[in-house]
Amino acid sequence: MLLALIVLTAIVVRVIGVADDPPMWLSWSSGIFTDEGFYTLDARHRALFGTLAPGNFHDRLLSPLLSFIQEAAFRQSGFGVDVLIARGVSLAFSLLTLLLLWLGLRRSVGRSVADLGLLFLAFAAPYLLYNRMALQETPTTFWLVAAFTSWAYGESADGRKRAIWFAAAGMSLGVAIVFKSLAGIAAPAILIACCWRGNPAEHRAGFWSLAGLGVVLGIEAIVWTIPHGRELRRMNAYFVSHQILPRTLLSVWLNIRRAFWDGERGLLPYLCAFLPSVIVLAAIAARRVRSRASWLMWGWIAGGVAFCLLSNYAPSRYYVLFLPALCALAAMGAQSIGRLPRIACVCVFLAVSGAWIVKQETERSVTIFSMPSDIVRMLGISSDVRMVGDFAPEICLDTKYTAAPVQPGLSNDDHPVERLNATHIAVTRAPKWRGWWIAHYPKLVTPEHFVGAVELGGDGRYVVDIYRVR
Repeated sequence: MLLALIVLTAIVVRVIGVADDPPMWLSWSSGIFTDEGFYTLDARHRALFGTLAPGNFHDRLLSPLLSFIQEAAFRQSGFGVDVLIARGVSLAFSLLTLLLLWLGLRRSVGRSVADLGLLFLAFAAPYLLYNRMALQETPTTFWLVAAFTSWAYGESADGRKRAIWFAAAGMSLGVAIVFKSLAGIAAPAILIACCWRGNPAEHRAGFWSLAGLGVVLGIEAIVWTIPHGRELRRMNAYFVSHQILPRTLLSVWLNIRRAFWDGERGLLPYLCAFLPSVIVLAAIAARRVRSRASWLMWGWIAGGVAFCLLSNYAPSRYYVLFLPALCALAAMGAQSIGRLPRIACVCVFLAVSGAWIVKQETERSVTIFSMPSDIVRMLGISSDVRMVGDFAPEICLDTKYTAAPVQPGLSNDDHPVERLNATHIAVTRAPKWRGWWIAHYPKLVTPEHFVGAVELGGDGRYVVDIYRVR
């Protein structure tokens, strides 16, 4: 009965807010207001126009399986291309993730830990709020949890069944990496858990996980990576050089310091603010719990934390990829303490998460959902509108307009208006982006060409001006 109540409540709190804007405090990165457009771009254009998006940025190259799923959802939903349909894909994956985590924990460490792990992940505010967004992290996390659950079932099986389950773990890990390459943070932990056996005679079954991973990544390389190698190298070079790799030892130190002490961008302050009791219980698990499942979870978390410590760009949505492991460890820690302390920790968790969810509802805005009608009133319903700009994919998501992103170094930064035959440009009022457009198109970013402005988020932080090219 309690389990059913947890699941039903988890579904309700996700569905109720699916049309809301993400709260500003969810992330310091503007990606929460741009990247839904970026990472549904090709699926949207395929569903509307039968072609990939114009220009040289294609999210389908980066996450082909997710893009195909989004396109199928747009085509089969009966509602056409809609942000709610795109977010529905993430919602479905998030609920399936909860089920798989519960199954994996029940098989590996018991029913009581599984129930607590489900509770913690279902109502962890960052995980819940990101589940409502059409980003890559939630679907990717499903496959990571599927890999853990396959490992858990393989642990309790023998002979051929163990080999099959471990192969499934490797294949699930491979699919996660195809969905988002950053899923590789969990690869060492999952593969070591499968391959490192106490009995040397059992090592062979573990190597099936490597075979499963190799099959998926091999197929992906032959079918997708090699044929699109040139475009992928260009895009990945930008992500690696501009967003991930620190260039000096000073940059490494600044990134580490940020992770521990930066109140806005730091990993530890963020998790302590949103999940204080989960952090405490995971620390208890570190001292009291010794099991193969706990070591797998620690390795999974270590990979995610190491990336966030070193990467120049580590927004909070990346934390979604290792939150299941953190919540699972917290559940193990809770089970290792007395009943009253456990109840107290769960109550603190629910109070803190509830406070964040209530805060989001009291500050609720729906600009992403309502903005398309404002855009259509400005520009008309014609499908001949072709808009370019860093916010263009997002503000055109629920319209029938063609859109292409412009981001210097990554996408369409070489004469985008001329090459893409743009009819309008979208210029955010952020000094960096506005300065780029003024430097490259001073005759367009003028009052004479100004059409109107739209605001995302409702507090004036992200205001986008629309200019007519002709």
